[in-house]
Amino acid sequence: MNIIEKDTNAQRVFLSENSIDVVEILQNHYPYICDSIKKEEFILKYHECNLFKELVFDNKVVGFCTYDFSREFITAALNNIYVLPEYRGNGLFLSEILKTMEEHNKPSIMEPTRLVVELLIKYGFASKINDDIVASALEFVVPGDHVLSNTDYDNEELSTHFYDLSVCSSIHILDANKKHIAYSAPLNYDIMHYGCLKEIDGEYIDGIIEFFGDNDVEIMNSVLKLEENLPIKNYTLEEVIGDDDNFSVYIESLIDDAHVTHSKALEIKQQIKEEYGAGMILNESLMIRLAYLFNENPLPSITSHEETCPYCNMPIDDHDRFCHFCGINLEYDPNKMEEYLFNSLNTHKSEFEEDIRFVAYKFLKLIEEKIELEYSIYTIENNYNVNWKTLNVFLMKNNYFVDNDITDEGHEFLDNHPLNFWEKYHMDIVDYTDFENYFYEHADLNPIEICLNYLKQFDDDEFILEIMQNIENN
Repeated sequence: MNIIEKDTNAQRVFLSENSIDVVEILQNHYPYICDSIKKEEFILKYHECNLFKELVFDNKVVGFCTYDFSREFITAALNNIYVLPEYRGNGLFLSEILKTMEEHNKPSIMEPTRLVVELLIKYGFASKINDDIVASALEFVVPGDHVLSNTDYDNEELSTHFYDLSVCSSIHILDANKKHIAYSAPLNYDIMHYGCLKEIDGEYIDGIIEFFGDNDVEIMNSVLKLEENLPIKNYTLEEVIGDDDNFSVYIESLIDDAHVTHSKALEIKQQIKEEYGAGMILNESLMIRLAYLFNENPLPSITSHEETCPYCNMPIDDHDRFCHFCGINLEYDPNKMEEYLFNSLNTHKSEFEEDIRFVAYKFLKLIEEKIELEYSIYTIENNYNVNWKTLNVFLMKNNYFVDNDITDEGHEFLDNHPLNFWEKYHMDIVDYTDFENYFYEHADLNPIEICLNYLKQFDDDEFILEIMQNIENN
């Protein structure tokens, strides 16, 4: 056997957004692994992947693993792993899982075999909660066409934390009241090595529903404890979106690859910054939130689960701290957003007299955001050189704010204020005060014309050109 030897234990990687043919890579680069698979009559679960990685031990390539990027659950899912027989028992599976978590994020596992589940138990990523049922900190993902159920199931991808050793299946309770469950079809490997030891019939389903119902708190605590012990990389906000003046490497790469425009990236960056500040996103879910927003908020495609995220309607479990699809903190308190918006404006007064129209805009935007009147007044008086009496006279004179509510004239004022256009089209690349002066000096023109005419002064800047194109397209 001509095993490939290397100078180091560095892994060679094959990566593509499109599907990679696993067998083709093995035949072209690792024929000895291909021969071993055939000799063992080992069955590859998946013949395609997005990521192929060598498994290296003692500077020798002794196996491989592959990952698929789950379409529904924003995660990399391990879908194949193979180690040459004589090199098994050296913790290569454990090393791979740990490396993935420490360098990237928690992986999931596509249709685990019973052997893989037993390894997860051995390494502390999963535990038995009775003789047969296993709870896992790593989700098990099952393609829709491999999911079986005792109810109508719409060919949806299944994600679950639970596995039944007695039937060699990933299992999930869809609706406890209706006794609806979903589970994975038997894998050839498990049929060959373990057999189907128990039939999934009405008696089995009744027992599963009863067990989960009687032990729901203990089961939830078991999964939580397992997840808390995972060595997952925690990203900082700056790592994910960048600092005040720059994008992160993740966002830059998306812009460079034409996945998103510069202006759209600015909008998403600001949204994540505000959501994180308000407690809507956790450090563990920052990357998921980023991926979700850059994927243009895909509509929920899984509808068969009883528990769903209140923000994106994708399935969640009782123990989840955040949604694994949209990244939102499931324990988020909406009142914190109001507090954050209020505090974010709580800066020192400037040394110049702001245009009363600017202050009126800021005040009305606070009201529009449902900030209480007293907080809005306090914020304005503590941030701008205008007191409430003066501002209120201006608002009443123009009929913008009556009986503690924004009038139609007030909404029209907001829609046509220069700051609205500056924010709407992400024109923070130019000086606002200069833009505002230009806007009022040319008030006889259409607001869109004003924006475009102003930006033409800087049309040699690629970002300015992109903003202009965005304005013209809208």
